[in-house]
Amino acid sequence: MKFTLKLEETNGIIGNNIVQALVPEINIYLKNKLQYIRNNLPPIIKTILINTDTYASLIGGQLQYEFGIPDPQSKLDEILNIWTNNVFIEYKAPTANNGKIKASFSVSIIRSDFGDVLSSDAALVIDNLRGYSLPWLEWLLLEGNKTIIKNQQVVFKPSKFSRTGMALMRESNTSWKVPPQYAGTVNNNWITRAIDDNTSTIINFLEKAFD
Repeated sequence: MKFTLKLEETNGIIGNNIVQALVPEINIYLKNKLQYIRNNLPPIIKTILINTDTYASLIGGQLQYEFGIPDPQSKLDEILNIWTNNVFIEYKAPTANNGKIKASFSVSIIRSDFGDVLSSDAALVIDNLRGYSLPWLEWLLLEGNKTIIKNQQVVFKPSKFSRTGMALMRESNTSWKVPPQYAGTVNNNWITRAIDDNTSTIINFLEKAFD
């Protein structure tokens, strides 16, 4: 007995059919990889931000005393958690066309207007004794070298009247600004500089995620 099989489709059609059949499997593969990125990128971002001079200064150095932050650790923990929890991945599922499969994704790390963190209570220093609040994080991230408080300067000395116990604001012929080495604007601040300086670390992580 003899059987004869004749393929009516061209090589191109066969190739397209194979590619179409692979799309669901590739979609599953990519979704698993993106879930891995969602789980593991936030701790990397957090480590990058912690390993900066600005963070160290806020947690127990010049910036803590300049801003008068009595509990910097709890505030920074909350702020970093907001940033890392807001890592967003936009995914375009794979499609097949002309024998090729195309898919894409993008990762958003920090909101461009910083509204997520600036709306947090952690972005403020509340002085109940004097009856005001200070938007220290907004000053740090957005105000650059602008004058913040006129005719005042921070004097570093132990004092029971200080929120941190180590500095006071006193009248002066000059005005107070964020220290220039830490000052930032919306496009160039503690966060953007830290991310830019560690772009290779982030890219290496993303590439290894797909190895």
